[in-house]
Amino acid sequence: MSPSQPHELYRPIELTFEGSALIPADRTPLTVRLRHAASGAERAVPGFWDGGTTYRARFAPDLEGEWTWQTESEDAALSRVTGTFEVVRGEDHGPVRVAHRFHFAHADGTPFRPVGATAYNWLHQGEPLFSSTVDAIAEAGFNKFRFMVFPQGGGYIEHVPELMPFEKTDGRWDVAKPVPEFFQRLDRAVGVLGERGIQADVLIYNAYDRGQFGLNEFTEEEDAIYLRYLVARLAAYPHVWWSLCNEFDQLERPAERWDRTGALLNEIDPYDHLRSIHNWIELYDNNKPWVTHASIQNGSATTDFGRANLYRDVYGKPVVLDEIKYEGDIPERWGNLDGHELVHQFWITTVAGCYASHGESFVTESGSLHMVEGGPLRGESPARLGFLRQVLENVDGPGLDPIDKWDDPAHVAGVPRQIYVQYLGRSAPESWEFRLPIGVPGERVEEGDVFEVDVIDTWNMTITPVGRRFTLTDVQRNDAYDRESAPVALPAGEALALRITRVEA
Repeated sequence: MSPSQPHELYRPIELTFEGSALIPADRTPLTVRLRHAASGAERAVPGFWDGGTTYRARFAPDLEGEWTWQTESEDAALSRVTGTFEVVRGEDHGPVRVAHRFHFAHADGTPFRPVGATAYNWLHQGEPLFSSTVDAIAEAGFNKFRFMVFPQGGGYIEHVPELMPFEKTDGRWDVAKPVPEFFQRLDRAVGVLGERGIQADVLIYNAYDRGQFGLNEFTEEEDAIYLRYLVARLAAYPHVWWSLCNEFDQLERPAERWDRTGALLNEIDPYDHLRSIHNWIELYDNNKPWVTHASIQNGSATTDFGRANLYRDVYGKPVVLDEIKYEGDIPERWGNLDGHELVHQFWITTVAGCYASHGESFVTESGSLHMVEGGPLRGESPARLGFLRQVLENVDGPGLDPIDKWDDPAHVAGVPRQIYVQYLGRSAPESWEFRLPIGVPGERVEEGDVFEVDVIDTWNMTITPVGRRFTLTDVQRNDAYDRESAPVALPAGEALALRITRVEA
């Protein structure tokens, strides 16, 4: 960092120090205490060892203006070092956090609509596979990417990395001795995603070791040492999300241990990044206060209307269906959806007021799967999901919520009296008569309200205005109608949605 140049808001500032001795990673080698001159706000960030006698600390400023800092450490060479820097507003919107209970927004208030992708073992691939993965998901329009820190073992794993996260002591991984080259690679991976506008959903612990590496055999104390080191390295990146584990219940650990680990993550992250834990068969209690949003695997919750939104009622938090099966060609039931079905399930998820993540399970040239190793995308769904994201980005409001979640046969979502989205399914009828549900929360529509309607072809990726306006003539307790307008003719049998937007009369 050059102290003479202003630094952009939310972007990581890296401070580098030389210590007098090696401090094991089971201790925090230094802490940087920062103070914002104008407001007096104070922040504290932990440092980390990065090889030899080099130590670093990363800070992402959340306020414009002048900041001063000073270090604290048991090592005199790392203690009482001071500095000053100036922060100005840039283009970064800041970390994504929960907004309006069921949705997400950046720190500056800009809404964020996650449409995710998955490649668990991506971090450990060589070139060109590593870079082609990022290119593919960015070009498809995905804006969140799930990957594991530790290498994956088991079926469909054709690449075993040489670089491991820790050294060994007496034949056992020593979490107090991280391998800097491994974590520097992780730094670069997270950084590359950020440069492409993609949130890094980091899967911290490994349920897929299968006894191949032994990285699933840590004690709770060792888990904590690794977690502190990981957070010290990555937390300053504004686009990081934390996920404790994918399919956590494949690890034989009591729920209380996961509770304590999640609470520790909440405690030590200076930036309050999003936090979740993903299930296999047994759902985690996502009502725990450390969990910011529910990350769910359920293959049937999005196959029909009215199911996924029940998770919202149970948890009262954003719901991301991070695994709803994959588009692919393998025999396993979780990996052989066609593109039409996966896109259909994403739209059902959308009108349930939830979000989803994509994955591909086509067998690659290596014998692996894209959702394991990454690489170019082969399916038909990615382009259509990028199109869905464009539709979501054009919603003027916090996000889509079910309008009448109790008894709306059409399962319409939207922002009451502003915008509505009705998904007609994979096979639309010949026509649609103008009707809106009326829910309990939100502003009620009134007679005389005027709307425009767009027909969205979810597969062919077109948006066609109906070309005439509709005026409410009959507003009842639970429904509102335009009784005087002719029905909207539709291309029967196509996968369609309707976007209904209130306009000035």
